[in-house]
Amino acid sequence: MKKIKVLCAVVSVLLLMSSCKDETGMYVDQIYTTSQKNAAIKDCLTQSKDSALSHLYTGEGYYTYNDGEYRILFHDIHPAMLDTLANHGMGYLIDSLVVTTNRMAVSCRTNVSDALTQAISGMVYYSYDTLLTGGDYAITNYFKLFKKDMLESSLQSPVSIRMNVYGVNNIWNTLVQRYYEICNVPVSVDVQSYIMDKMLDGIFEEMRVEEYLIRTDPEHQNDNTALLGKF
Repeated sequence: MKKIKVLCAVVSVLLLMSSCKDETGMYVDQIYTTSQKNAAIKDCLTQSKDSALSHLYTGEGYYTYNDGEYRILFHDIHPAMLDTLANHGMGYLIDSLVVTTNRMAVSCRTNVSDALTQAISGMVYYSYDTLLTGGDYAITNYFKLFKKDMLESSLQSPVSIRMNVYGVNNIWNTLVQRYYEICNVPVSVDVQSYIMDKMLDGIFEEMRVEEYLIRTDPEHQNDNTALLGKF
C-alpha cells in the first residue's frame, strides 16, 4: 500500500510538471515573481490604453470607428424631448449635436491620454494572481472599478471647456428651449456627465478588446505581457 501511495504521488508531480499551461492559476505565485506580474499587468493596461486612443481619438474616432459602435448619441438621455423635436422638424439640431459632441470628444485626446497614464501609474494591485487568471477582461475591469471616478474628476474641466469651444452647450440649450416652448416642460439633465460617461465607456470597452487579444494572440504580446497568455 505504501508503494502505491508513493507511485501515485510521483505520477501527480510528473503530470503537473508536464503541463506548460497553468489552467487554474494555483501555482502562479510559485512560478513568477511579483516584478514579472506587475510588469505584465502594467504593460497590458498601457497597451490597451494606447489601442483605445488610436481607435477613438484619431480622425472622426467616436463617430466613425467600427461603423460608429462608440458614437455618442443622445437617444437615452431624454427620449421624449428628442422624439418631440424630431417630429417638429428639428432633427437637424439633434444631428448637429451628435456630430459636434463626437468631434469634441476626440479633441480631448491629450487630456484623456494624460489622465489614463496617471491612473495606470498609480494603480495598486491587491492580488496579482487574481488579475492574471481572472478572465479575459479582469485587468481592465479592475482598472475601471478603481479608477473611473479619478478619470471623471480629471476630465471635468477640459471637457467643460471644450463643450463650450465646440458649441455643444449652445446646441443642447437650444434643444431644451425649443422643447420647453412646445411642451412647457423643463429639462434638467447633466449633459456633461452623460457625455463623459459615454467617452469612458468607449475607452474601457476598447481596452477590454485589446486585453483579450493580449491574452489570446501572441502577436499582441511583448516580453512582459506574454505572461498573460500562459493562463
